[in-house]
Amino acid sequence: MEFIVFILIFAISVLSFYLFLLKKEIRRTTKKIQDIESEKSNILINKEFDDKDMNKLIMQINILLKSINNREIMICEKNNSLQKMITNIAHDLRTPLTSALGYIDILKNKQLSDEENEKYISIIEERLYNLSYLITNFFEFSKIISKDEEIELKKQNVIGILEKSISNFYDDFSKSNRIIELNTDFNKVEIMTNTQLISRVFDNLIINAYKHSNSNLIINLKKENNKVQIVFINKLEDEDIDIGKVFDEFYTADISRTKGNTGLGLAIAKEFVNLLNGEIYAKREDNYFKIVINL
Repeated sequence: MEFIVFILIFAISVLSFYLFLLKKEIRRTTKKIQDIESEKSNILINKEFDDKDMNKLIMQINILLKSINNREIMICEKNNSLQKMITNIAHDLRTPLTSALGYIDILKNKQLSDEENEKYISIIEERLYNLSYLITNFFEFSKIISKDEEIELKKQNVIGILEKSISNFYDDFSKSNRIIELNTDFNKVEIMTNTQLISRVFDNLIINAYKHSNSNLIINLKKENNKVQIVFINKLEDEDIDIGKVFDEFYTADISRTKGNTGLGLAIAKEFVNLLNGEIYAKREDNYFKIVINL
């Protein structure tokens, strides 16, 4: 009987000691979480008491903390990108607007010939077109980085979409004695995509080639298995261009502000291709600049 009592007392003592250690670990973990919250720290919780269930709890808490940290980093990056975008876009919006207002002032205060009037009106029209293009890109890119919208994918003929984009800029290239040449062995290639997004990608790449080159634009499209590769090729006009940065927001703003392009066009193209589960990259080959899209 005494042995049984001894065993019970020993078991109760062990259990009490175990519960004491468990409660101590819970209090320590709680204090650690409070410290992390108050100090806005990104450290994780370590374990001091070896218990299977407690270890599992700490592991799940650490997974949650990592997720929160990653989310905060992503939000911070988005905010920095948005602030950078606002700063740069403000400069680029002011440039064509100031220029247009200057030419309007000339038209109002000087006696000009019909030819001069037509020339200045044409310049004003171009500046306002650039302004409209910048504003559109500004709102479009801000919507992209928030990523609030679901992307609907449908089976579409990518060659038909590409031909439509080419036709949109046919006159612009023709006026400067240039052409857009599409090379492919197919009449129709269907892929799962979003017409609006992929159209904007093609438009932006064609606009980029038009603004930053004086050469023809060659577009090669080929299909292998279930993948489609589209390559946009034009002569390289700027030998100092950093291929690794061409998709960064506002990269071209620093080297070519006079052309009315903030660099958002290529940044938007990259974001859209990523949303479509594809890849896009740029490369230099001899004197040619190439942008490659894999879908």
